[in-house]
Amino acid sequence: MTEPDAERAWSDLLRQIIELSTEERNLRQVLRRVAEFVVATTGADVCFVHVVDRDAREIVLMGATPQPFDELAGTIRLRIGEGVAGWVAQFAKPAVVRDKWSDPRYVYIPALKGEEFNSMLSVPLLRPGGDVVGVLNVHSRQADYFSAPDVARLSEVANVLAGIVENAVLYDRLVKREGELARVAAQTIEMQELDRRQIAANIHDGISQRLVSAWYHLRAARALGGEPAVLAAIDATEALLSDALDEARHAIVGLRPAILDDLGLNAGLTSLASSLGTDAEIELDLESGALPAHVETALYRISQEALQNVMKHAQAEHVHIGMQEAANGTVTLTISDDGIGFDPSAAVGSMAYGLRGIQERASLIGAHLEVRSRPGDGAAIIVTVPPQPVVGPDDEVSPAGRLVPRA
Repeated sequence: MTEPDAERAWSDLLRQIIELSTEERNLRQVLRRVAEFVVATTGADVCFVHVVDRDAREIVLMGATPQPFDELAGTIRLRIGEGVAGWVAQFAKPAVVRDKWSDPRYVYIPALKGEEFNSMLSVPLLRPGGDVVGVLNVHSRQADYFSAPDVARLSEVANVLAGIVENAVLYDRLVKREGELARVAAQTIEMQELDRRQIAANIHDGISQRLVSAWYHLRAARALGGEPAVLAAIDATEALLSDALDEARHAIVGLRPAILDDLGLNAGLTSLASSLGTDAEIELDLESGALPAHVETALYRISQEALQNVMKHAQAEHVHIGMQEAANGTVTLTISDDGIGFDPSAAVGSMAYGLRGIQERASLIGAHLEVRSRPGDGAAIIVTVPPQPVVGPDDEVSPAGRLVPRA
């Protein structure tokens, strides 16, 4: 290949890497493709890309040319300073190994089939300031295959790749952190729901049963006859017990709505709206798909609290409950009314308590809460839930998700 052709080939390699980084976030996929590009450009036989694990003080194979080597991503580790790649990571210098069998730095790793290759070029992935974030290795079956121009060009490629690797690792850490936060939120909400279920069970098995028993005793007492005033008192007490029993049953349903578990959030909100016992007209517009269970529970509780505030304070004739899902997965829940409105910054009493509860639940699932209202102009509670993180096997792209500074 002539020099101009070689320059064009390396320029094409850089362009391919940059374009790939804008299309793909999965670090393993990026590095596998980069390894393919490097082999195609250099004429080498295999390429390995190692990422540095800061805490473990190791380099981890995270990308390689296809089978069988790409299947080893995440499983091959070397200590900083161990082997040629470890030496490069430690000293932040490229290494040209003309015959690796005579180089004391070389460490044989059976899974990488080193016996099939004789020479190698190893260059550090350097960030500005000299921080090493990885090592790029290319191997050839030919001895003394790599030249000084190859070192310079591959070092330039490695430095471009360093920024991509660092960003991908940071993205990976962010995804994992979001996943961890989602798990904590789910556990917290589940603990809250367990408490509610326990309270509901206690009301059902304790208070409700005693109310029913007292009601039957009063019925028996009334059957015995007596003075009209006594019978009137018994009737009044029966009515009070019946009301208390109805309230207990309503509390049990509110504490743990079975429909939410069985049919999901849309059905749960529909049931909630129909159970309010209000003269206000309630309009529902629910277009959201399935959400994680803890998010659905949080949105149900937010709706429950918001609607209780509306019933207690708003004096509304019309209430709208809307939920839409955008193309990017963002879900927006809106509960609005045409009531008397209020000043959100001056809310007191049960309304302020309810708003705090709504804010806490929204924060727990990473949602944004907006309260729109002013006296005489109705109110709206708007909860925007960001797309929920989904962490699958292919997303676990870095065993540690950490970078190591310059050795």
